[in-house]
Amino acid sequence: MKPGQYIPFSFKIGSVDLIVYPVKDENPIRDIFADEDDIKQHLEKLYSKNNLAEGRYHIVFVWNLDGKRMTDVWVHKLENWSAGCGPLLEVKVFEDLEESDSAGIASGDSIMTLGREEELRRKTNTLEEYLDRSKHMPDFVEGFTPDEKF
Repeated sequence: MKPGQYIPFSFKIGSVDLIVYPVKDENPIRDIFADEDDIKQHLEKLYSKNNLAEGRYHIVFVWNLDGKRMTDVWVHKLENWSAGCGPLLEVKVFEDLEESDSAGIASGDSIMTLGREEELRRKTNTLEEYLDRSKHMPDFVEGFTPDEKF
């Protein structure tokens, strides 16, 4: 079994922290993004155009759908805590720079990643510590740990 994503990276757009997972897929992401900086530039345009300043942090999956730049943005507002379940999430999907409802939301690997991210957030002492992907990553099931830098 091979990991479904490249090693995630974190950075900030305005006041929102992002954890970004470039997705490996049947359509290679390298066909639409040259490198990590290209992804960051795309996300900065996406966030600016769509006013995505809500929430405390976002987990973002970028992927290729037949040559289109797709982005799933999972908004963690850290509000409205559900008893025993953690915060409620909102997800927005974008095709290139436009919001989309035609591509669906996340694959199995992305859903598993969101669960592992939540486990890590609960284990860390502070939100700032959790958000820094240069220091640690979630524990994944054997064979699913991202092990290749984009």
